Amino acid sequence: MDLTVTRPQYEAVRGAKHLPDVLKQALDRATPSGQAYVLRLTYEEATALNELCAWNVHTDAGGNVTPDSRVFDDLVKAILTHPDY
Repeated sequence: MDLTVTRPQYEAVRGAKHLPDVLKQALDRATPSGQAYVLRLTYEEATALNELCAWNVHTDAGGNVTPDSRVFDDLVKAILTHPDY
């Protein structure tokens, strides 16, 4: 699947703790596209990215996604709703 991510999303994933080598390699292969990047992911890579992002989504006491983790929440939604996933 081809997933377009913003520069802040790309940088957030790149800086995530415990970034698996398979995702680091996928990020290294990303194609710049204006202010974004296109990630060409296998199903397994997309699933790994989804899981990594989901682990980095945090909520406040009211159950709302915290501003610092919104970038990861947006990626989870983008992956789960992607027609090729």
